[in-house]
Amino acid sequence: MKVLPVIAGCALLAGCVSMPTDGPVREPQVPSATDDAPGISFDPRPPRDGESATDIVEGFLEAMKATPITTTVARQFLSGEAADAWAPEEQIITYAEPGTATGEAFVRVPLADINVYDDRGAWERSGAKRVLELGLVQEDGQWRIDSVPDALIVPESWFDDQYQRASLYYFDPTAEVLVAEPVFVPRGDRSASTLVRGLVTPPPEKLAEVVSTYFPAGTRDGLAVPIFGGVAAVSLSGDPAAVDEEIGRRMLAQLAWTLRQDPQVRAIQLSVGGRAITLAEGSSQGDLDAGDPFDPDGERPVPDLYALDDGRVVSGTLGAFVDTLGPFGGSGYDLRSIGVSISGSQVAAVSASGTELFVAPTQAPDGEVANPITGAVDLAPPHWDYRDRIWVLDRNAGRARFLVVVDGGAREEVVPGVTGRTVTKMLVSRDGSRLVAVVRGRTADRVVSTRIRHDAAGTILGFTPLQELPLPVEASTRIRDIAWRSPTSIAVLRNINEELSLVRTISVDGAPGDVETGGSNVVRDRMRTLVSAPVDGSEVYALGRDLAVTNVTRPERLVPALPEGLTALTYVG
Repeated sequence: MKVLPVIAGCALLAGCVSMPTDGPVREPQVPSATDDAPGISFDPRPPRDGESATDIVEGFLEAMKATPITTTVARQFLSGEAADAWAPEEQIITYAEPGTATGEAFVRVPLADINVYDDRGAWERSGAKRVLELGLVQEDGQWRIDSVPDALIVPESWFDDQYQRASLYYFDPTAEVLVAEPVFVPRGDRSASTLVRGLVTPPPEKLAEVVSTYFPAGTRDGLAVPIFGGVAAVSLSGDPAAVDEEIGRRMLAQLAWTLRQDPQVRAIQLSVGGRAITLAEGSSQGDLDAGDPFDPDGERPVPDLYALDDGRVVSGTLGAFVDTLGPFGGSGYDLRSIGVSISGSQVAAVSASGTELFVAPTQAPDGEVANPITGAVDLAPPHWDYRDRIWVLDRNAGRARFLVVVDGGAREEVVPGVTGRTVTKMLVSRDGSRLVAVVRGRTADRVVSTRIRHDAAGTILGFTPLQELPLPVEASTRIRDIAWRSPTSIAVLRNINEELSLVRTISVDGAPGDVETGGSNVVRDRMRTLVSAPVDGSEVYALGRDLAVTNVTRPERLVPALPEGLTALTYVG
C-alpha cells in the first residue's frame, strides 16, 4: 500500500471554495448549504461599470472574503476565460493587510506576513512579503482580471475566523496504527465534506514512507457528505470489487477517526461504486470507534503516572504513589530519570551518572534487568513509541547523539540538522512518526520537528527535512521544557521572569498561531518541568521550586506539592 499523508480545505457546494479530491469520489444530490458558516454573513458587491483596474483588483480581493465561503462574486471580476480556468481550491494564501494596488494592465499588490496552505488545507510555509501580480484586459469596455494565481487569497484574520484546526487520519507504513496529520477546515456544516475530501486526496511525496492510506487513487470529482440523524453518508466512486473486507475495514477506521471531530457525526455509512461497505457482522453502519484497534495509545494503563522516590520507581496519582513491583521498585539502583512503556509494563531508567540506560519490567519482582546503553555522556529522559522502541537523547557535551533501543539492542540514528548540535530536549510521538527537539543557540533556543521515515516492516529509513516551529516572543528565549499535548501539538515551557512562567501549545507542522487547549498560559512561579501526555483528559502539570506543582489545564484545582525525594514525574510513553 502506497505511503501518503493528507489534509483539507473548504467544501465546494454551489460555488463554495473546495479542496480538490484525488480519490474515488462522486457527488451525492443534496441541497446547497448557504447559511451554515458561523459568525456574521458578508455578501460582497460585484464589479461596477467604469471601475479602474486597481478598483477591480481591490474588489476581487474583497470578494474572496465572502461569508459563507463562496467564490461566485469573485469570479465576476475575472475575464470569461479566466473565470472558467481559475482554481482557487489549489491553495490558500493568507496575509496581514494588503498594500496599495498600482498599475493598470498589470496590477501589483504588496502583501505582508504571508502563509500558504496547500490544496488539502495543510500549512506549507510562511513568508515576510510577497507581491501579488495580476494581469488585466478590457472586456466589453470594462477592466477584468485575466491572469490570476490559482489560490484563495484572504486576510489572516478572516482565515482564523472561518477555519479551524483538525486532523486527517492515516496509517503508518506498517499499517499497525493510525497517524494524525494536522489540517485546517472551514467551520460549520461543511467540515465533514471537507474532511472526507482531504482524506481521499493523495498526500504529497514528501510524506512518502511516513504515512499510508487505504483509499485508492481515483477521479477528482466533487464531494458532499450529507448527515442524516447523525449518520454521515460517504459515497465514493470507483471499483467496488477492489475493496475487500480488510481494505473496507481500514477505510472505515480512517473515516471514523477523521469524522469524529465533527460533533454532528455519530456514525458512518460508506459506499464505493454504489455498493455499501459492510462490516464482518453484516452491519453497513460504522461506529466512530472503528479506528480504536489501531490506536497508538492502546488501552490507557491505570495508573499512568510514574516517578522516582529516593531512586525507587513508583506509580499512582499525585499524593498517592506506591512502589512498583519490578526490580526498580526496590533499592539498589541509583537512577535519575525514567520513561515507561505505553502499556505501563516496562520502565527504562537512566543511571545517576547519565552514562547508562537500564530496562526492566514494572510488575515482575524477579524480572530481568537489561543494560542496552553504556558509555554515554549525558542521557536525557527516555521515550517509548507504540512498537516498544526506546528513544534516548545523549546530549554528549553539546554534540547530540540519538539512540534507539530495538529488541534489546541500541543503535544510533543520525538526524540531519540536529545530530552533533547542542540539543537539550527530545520527544518522539507515540505513533513513531515524529521527533521534536530543542536546539540551543547562542542567544535563543529553537524547537524543531522532523518526520521519521519507515518501511512496511517498521525499519527506520531516515528523517524528513527539519521544520522550525514558531514561538511567540513574550517570554525568555530559553526553553525550559517541552511535552506532548496531543498527537499533533506540543506544550512549550519558558520563564517570563522570576515569578511567572509561560506555557504555549503549538502545532508540530509549523503552522502559525497557538493551539487552543483551554486552561491557563501563564503560571505562577519559575517552573522547570512539564508533565503532559497526548491523551484526551490528561492533566498537564508544571513543576517548580520547592516541589510546587501547578495544574496547567485546570488551574483552579489545588494540587499537593510533591513529597520530599520524589523526582522524575512522568506519564507513560
